[in-house]
Amino acid sequence: MISRSVTTAALSLALSLASLQMGAQGTYEPVFNRAPLEQNDFAALPLGSIKPRGWLLDQLERMRDGMTGHLDEWYPQVVGERNAWLGGDGDTWERGPYWVDGLLPLGYILGDETLVNKALKWTEAMIDSSTPEGYFGNNTDRGTEPGLQRGNSRDWWPKMVAIKILQQYYQASCDERVIDVLTRYFRYQLAHLDETPLGHWSFWAEWRGGDNISVVHWLYNITGESFLLELAAMLHSQTVPMTRMMTEGEIFRRQNSVHTVNLAQGFK
Repeated sequence: MISRSVTTAALSLALSLASLQMGAQGTYEPVFNRAPLEQNDFAALPLGSIKPRGWLLDQLERMRDGMTGHLDEWYPQVVGERNAWLGGDGDTWERGPYWVDGLLPLGYILGDETLVNKALKWTEAMIDSSTPEGYFGNNTDRGTEPGLQRGNSRDWWPKMVAIKILQQYYQASCDERVIDVLTRYFRYQLAHLDETPLGHWSFWAEWRGGDNISVVHWLYNITGESFLLELAAMLHSQTVPMTRMMTEGEIFRRQNSVHTVNLAQGFK
């Protein structure tokens, strides 16, 4: 994080480090909240501008050499060429994006070209799939097949993981196509959430709407498009009211009442 009060020299150094990222098309500058969002004195530094050392570097290198760096080789039936996010007829849902959501930042943080190129294969497919209407990603449900998730292709939840991937990719590359894709997708969401709300295809998106809202607010801070605030309010209205649940507390007195990941992501 970087404060508004940071010296000009320190900010220049941070941005210079960020400009060294592979594939960069420009320099990503830290984004602070625009009005009427609550003012915040801190903003995230560009992805990869802080370099790990010691124990943390060792852990990231173990991830690179282990499953994160090689999942496409060890689990090709799900995250290989057949994955529907890459245009295939295989897995349509969350597992491919879940992997790339960790793979992409790992590649940029380590400056590992091999990992970055693996991740960019997915970001390119996401960007290329964007339609004039604003939808992106796979849109075809297929029959069941052991070990694969081939339904709910239009579910809002996996898209929440995908837009986070695109957000991180933009922070590392300043690829303006991301801004265009996300702007059109959020217009698509605003136009369709009344008819097909977050819980239309599955209940996961209702619990994890904060993931969607955070990227909407991030884009608003960049573009200032007022419709994004309207969309954020709509998403919030369709998301499980975690604040009320926390203050009332009844649900947490029942064993097995809340899915662990839903609870953790609900804190957003």
